[in-house]
Amino acid sequence: MSSELTTNANKERAILVLIPLLVLHLALLSIQIQSSSGTLLLKTWTLAVQAPILSVSSGVTGGILHVWQNYVWTVGARAENERLQKTVHQLMLINNSFAQSQKENERLRRLLSINDLVEYQSVGARVIARTPAFLSNMIYIDRGSADGVHADAAVLSGDGIIGRVTLVTKRQSQVQLITNPDASVGALIDRTRTVGVLRGSGQPLLEMAYVGNNEQVEVGDVVVSSGLDKIYPKGLPIGKVVDSSKGKGVFRSIIVEPRIDLIRLEEVSVLLNDRKPLEGTTRR
Repeated sequence: MSSELTTNANKERAILVLIPLLVLHLALLSIQIQSSSGTLLLKTWTLAVQAPILSVSSGVTGGILHVWQNYVWTVGARAENERLQKTVHQLMLINNSFAQSQKENERLRRLLSINDLVEYQSVGARVIARTPAFLSNMIYIDRGSADGVHADAAVLSGDGIIGRVTLVTKRQSQVQLITNPDASVGALIDRTRTVGVLRGSGQPLLEMAYVGNNEQVEVGDVVVSSGLDKIYPKGLPIGKVVDSSKGKGVFRSIIVEPRIDLIRLEEVSVLLNDRKPLEGTTRR
């Protein structure tokens, strides 16, 4: 009886040991069974387990890469923008310099063209200083007696008469503008050839005196030099009439606007005593 019990107990132990062994065997067999896509089940399980981790890792890595790329792009774009701004600034300076050169060339061409109208030699000069308008309407130029400049020499611009030299040093000269209260210019109305005298008023406009009330002077009439003052050659432009009316006495009240913007003078031409040589002759 006891032997039978012992035998039964051994069988139960064997079964208890066999069952786990069978389960383990089945598990090992299942590891070697491939899925329909050719991937081992263990790999599939492993992929399933690590998928969330990979997803989070990929998101973090992608975010860092995106931020880095944006930072690098921003830094590069900023540097490129600064470089382009410098280039634009340099081009603006070059363009401005070119525009200024063009304007200066145009002024000098006009200066040369008006010099062709007079019979005297001339010398070009630059305006180096001016006194305030409320003081004396004077300018100073960088030419003097060493350049042949003399007192009462006519000073012109490319658009007409500016004034006359009143004081000369070796290298510089003082010029009285036609707007100076003490300045006067022999003038005539170009359309009617009516003669008068232009006088400065200390203001931007000029007064034309000694023109009779019976003379036909209209707004817009051009005023030129008459040559009667023995300073300015005849026929040089001065300005135009902006107001004309009968005066209380025997003379008309005529206001003339200078043709030249005397405030913005930069280059001028000074007429010298020497006359131009006749064409085909040589000066000695």
